[in-house]
Amino acid sequence: MVTTTSASSSSAASSSNSVTASLMPSGASAASKANIVKQLGGGSGIDTQSLANSLVAAERAPRQSAIDKNIKKNEDIVSGLSAMKYALSNLKSAFDDLKDVSDYKSIVVNNSNTTAFTATASSSAAAGNHTVEVTALATAQRTAGTLAFASTSSSVNGGKAMALTLGGTAFSGGTTISIAAGNDTPQGMVDAINAANVGLSAYLVNTGDATTPYKVVVNGKSGADNSFTMTASDTASGGGTVDSGFDFSSSNLQDAADAAATIDGISVTSSSNTITGAIPGLTLLLKGTNSGSPAAVDLSNDTSVAKGKVNALVAAYNDANSLMDELTNPKSTLATYGGTLVGNSTVRTLRDQMRTMVTAVSDTAPSSSVSYFHDIGVELDKSGKLTVNSVKLDLAFDTDFTNTVTLLSGNQQDLSAYDTTTSAGIAGDASRSLYNLLKSTGTVSTESANATSRITSYQDDLSKLDDRMTRLLAHYTKQFAAMDSIVGQTKSTQTGLTSSFAGLMAMYTNK
Repeated sequence: MVTTTSASSSSAASSSNSVTASLMPSGASAASKANIVKQLGGGSGIDTQSLANSLVAAERAPRQSAIDKNIKKNEDIVSGLSAMKYALSNLKSAFDDLKDVSDYKSIVVNNSNTTAFTATASSSAAAGNHTVEVTALATAQRTAGTLAFASTSSSVNGGKAMALTLGGTAFSGGTTISIAAGNDTPQGMVDAINAANVGLSAYLVNTGDATTPYKVVVNGKSGADNSFTMTASDTASGGGTVDSGFDFSSSNLQDAADAAATIDGISVTSSSNTITGAIPGLTLLLKGTNSGSPAAVDLSNDTSVAKGKVNALVAAYNDANSLMDELTNPKSTLATYGGTLVGNSTVRTLRDQMRTMVTAVSDTAPSSSVSYFHDIGVELDKSGKLTVNSVKLDLAFDTDFTNTVTLLSGNQQDLSAYDTTTSAGIAGDASRSLYNLLKSTGTVSTESANATSRITSYQDDLSKLDDRMTRLLAHYTKQFAAMDSIVGQTKSTQTGLTSSFAGLMAMYTNK
């Protein structure tokens, strides 16, 4: 009887499971089945889906935390190295401003007679004293036509075509300017001369005369070799004289002449009032004459420019050094970059190399007294900060300019960064070292690229972890669904047995 009841209960449970299963859609997951069984009153009553999720989350957390920590560490490295690269780039620019000889060629010009001429120095000028005496200014030939006209449109040749023939020193081979019929007017002549582009310029002058106020004036270029002649001819009659007899005066308003000067005792001429090359790197613009009273032109080095560049270098060095302090300080309050390179050996290497740049002896030291940066007043203090002794710096540039420039630049100009054999002075050598550090295959870029590669690798690890956790969740869900089904069947059997025993007790006790 018990057996029958038990079998009946088991059959009921089985029937119940069959009904439940029949309610589920085709292809339903184990998790879905477990949840549906629970909602219908079957199963263990435990939320197996939440349990599976919790177990997976617990297993994922330490692994993901470790990966995230590694990603953050390498992102910090990339960020810190980016800031470091920026600071080192600024330091390189500061050294670049001191590595060429031309960086120091800032000349101050003192001219005792600015009325006679002005003097402008280029970077190739050198310090020195000179004398300049201007005896003549360059002039351009200026010629006026023989006739005056009542208006700018008055006919010069009866409406016929005409030609202007140019000769003289400037046009020894002969040049002709043609004027079309109908354009034989004062204005037509001016337009034709200007359009010919032969080095002449023409314009009309209003003399104020009551009846014939307009005259044609032609200018040439300055310099004796630019004198010219001009005659008008009638092309309609085979080149004869124009109807009005118009011609240009043989007596010029101004003759073409060269400028003349005596510079440092040497006679110099120029076709223009600009003289270059007489004093290397100096351009003279002549404005008047000072015959018999030579002017003094003194060229001196403007050391304030070079000193300013040295101070800019010191500031750039200290900025880079301070940034390194912040990057390696775990308690730094610097936003974004502070503490991003704590314990990073690259920073230590870069700091050592920077220190060597400003403390090593120069391969181009011009003398035993000027061999190091500190010999001109640039030195490191106990804290590693670069300082400037302004007194020593002034003495170096003001009293020993040539040797100081040699110490810093090696007397080089535009030396290639790829040149590894030529000594380039303290600034040139440092610029070359920084170039090698900052280039795409240099220390900073290589370390940054390695950190970026590690970030990519750790991100791949995250993706793999996601895949593993997805599979683990499916595994747990399947196991818990099976367990829940077994527990449900056991509970159903228990319920049937309890009911049977209760019936038997009631039958024997008449209750």
